[in-house]
Amino acid sequence: MKNGLIGTSTPDDKWRKRKTEFENRKDFAVFSRGNKTDVRDTTDALNEDSVVDANISKTGGGYAGDVGLDKDNERENGGQGEKLNDLRDEKSEDVDHFVRSENIKALRDKVKSLPLSSGVYLMKNAQGEIIYVGKAKRLRNRVKSYFDNSPKNLKTQIMASSVFDFDYILTDSELDAFNLENTLIKRHMPKYNILLKDDKSFPYIYINRDEKFPRVQVVRRPKSSKGLFGPFVTGMNISEIVACIKSAFRVRWCNTDFSRTSLKRPCVHGETGNCVAPCVGRVSEEEYNHIIDEVEDFLNGKTATIKRLLKEKMAKLADEMKFEQAIEIKTQLATIDKLDAQIITDLIGTKSVDVFGFSSLDEMSAFNVMMIRNGKNVGQVNFPSTLAFDTEAGALSSFICNYYLTQNVVPKEVVCIQLDVDTATLVKAFLDEKFNTNIKVTIPERGVKVQLCQNAIRNATEYATNSQDRIIRHEKLTQESQQELCRILGVKSVYRIEGFDISNISGTNNVSSMVVFENGESAKKEYRRFKIRGVEGPNDFACMAETLTRRLTSLKNGDKNLSRRPDLILIDGGLGQLHAAKKMMNEIGFDIPMVSLAKRDEEIYTTESSTPICLPKDNPGLRLLIRVRDESHRFAVTFHRLVRSKGYKSVLESLDGVGKTRLNLIYKHFKSMDAIMAATPDDFARLDGIGDRLALSIYNQLHS
Repeated sequence: MKNGLIGTSTPDDKWRKRKTEFENRKDFAVFSRGNKTDVRDTTDALNEDSVVDANISKTGGGYAGDVGLDKDNERENGGQGEKLNDLRDEKSEDVDHFVRSENIKALRDKVKSLPLSSGVYLMKNAQGEIIYVGKAKRLRNRVKSYFDNSPKNLKTQIMASSVFDFDYILTDSELDAFNLENTLIKRHMPKYNILLKDDKSFPYIYINRDEKFPRVQVVRRPKSSKGLFGPFVTGMNISEIVACIKSAFRVRWCNTDFSRTSLKRPCVHGETGNCVAPCVGRVSEEEYNHIIDEVEDFLNGKTATIKRLLKEKMAKLADEMKFEQAIEIKTQLATIDKLDAQIITDLIGTKSVDVFGFSSLDEMSAFNVMMIRNGKNVGQVNFPSTLAFDTEAGALSSFICNYYLTQNVVPKEVVCIQLDVDTATLVKAFLDEKFNTNIKVTIPERGVKVQLCQNAIRNATEYATNSQDRIIRHEKLTQESQQELCRILGVKSVYRIEGFDISNISGTNNVSSMVVFENGESAKKEYRRFKIRGVEGPNDFACMAETLTRRLTSLKNGDKNLSRRPDLILIDGGLGQLHAAKKMMNEIGFDIPMVSLAKRDEEIYTTESSTPICLPKDNPGLRLLIRVRDESHRFAVTFHRLVRSKGYKSVLESLDGVGKTRLNLIYKHFKSMDAIMAATPDDFARLDGIGDRLALSIYNQLHS
């Protein structure tokens, strides 16, 4: 791979250069004289008494002009201040448009120097942050499309408007570019790239034929496709299928390691006839493997055997008048019938196929994955996206590859009518290389596979439409709550709210929490927990003072993880807690808007008045504060429980006569520290390996 990274000067250097160029221009100046306010060419205004300079400040992907108004002139002109403010807004738009236009010209000039070879491009904003990573077979053509007048979807327009600069890396082939793109997306997590969360994994049934007397297990994130059946997604509960298997075939439930263990009697499942009990030799290894063969036949779509076994068992239970158990078997038969109903006749005999569909609206896109296993539609799943993409085929190729990287299992065939030949070839090469397989990537032209693709596209469209409506409603409520809170408190912004709370029991294990809400939503990565170090006993005022001191000191020192200034600080409590926190904050040298919220009547206290603000419970601004307060309380209490449990565990570990084995035995039996503390010496003595003398010793040590 050839590294062709360019763009050696930093975005800040380029910004300063363009700022200087702009300030030297003659186009803009604001001046006031008498009762008139106007915008003129700077050469005409040089001799005027009050020329106001235009300063540039970076804002995201563009620039905004800020007009500095001379305060003396503002006083002299009386009511002209408002006119100048209006003019300032108009001027800001003019400056933003001008600098953005200049930036587009610079980007277009840079594009001309790009090669017509494959590679990866990295779009950056004015702060130098990578906001988008893309691949291209011909770099110049692809990057050029972002800055020309060609039609673009709304999400790509938004991304392109934020681009200040770009870098690129040359690769030997398009496949290398594809691999590098995925690597860079994972490394930089760009704002506008299609990202899959790793927590969306699907359940599979796993049978390990290499172990003695194989078990039927449910797994997620399998390491390989060997012995896997599934996935089982929507419309079918995998636990119901496993229950059918265990009921009909009576495979073992336990985790016994037969290479080490020899049992004399079976477990309760063997005693009750729910397991064939290979652990005590009731079946041979050959006979048990034959049962597993029948289980695999069922999982491969052959349901005749399991239906026969379940019907025989149901009839036997009915004859024995065990009607409740017979009804359970009837329910299991209904589950098997549901599986049969999912058969797609034209795909019988097809081992495994995944069908992909994609749909994009103005503000929302969605991907749909339909999973066909052994001729059955085992389910579908939707993935929403509000991020940028260049073409449908490009978006799908990136999504498909990332999807299988998170699942770690690939089917025999991928079907999608929205891919083109080049991207289909690229996807196949990528998956073959990553999974050491020979996957088939199909672009169907007729038949049932085309119908499945069209269904996937319709599903994606419906999901995107519903998601877009839901997101619009949610954003509207979020904006309303922030605007209402700003109005109530008389502040400019509440974009970042930090909420603090204290948790302890009678002054023991003092801890505190800091939660962060940004744009009306919890930002969990910004949460922090504090162990109170300098306070003994129940003193919430001192605990809060220590917490805020540590947080604001970090802000003052510019610590990397706590360097963002809050727009509003929320304290849990009343007026006393608020004033104590305010005094401490001022001593450190900050003056950040701060309020407290009293739990009883949800009264808002401010530092400006001793009279609380009382609002209706459905007020959107109040609801936002309640969410922040409740979340800070939850986070603090959870942390306190964790600290307390560790303290209890250390107490148990220090008991004389109690080693690791006995400690685990006590935990397993009593399950909680409260139950352990409530136990009598007789309760301890009933446990294996703990005699009367040791039981009394444990009790006395715990209560001494």
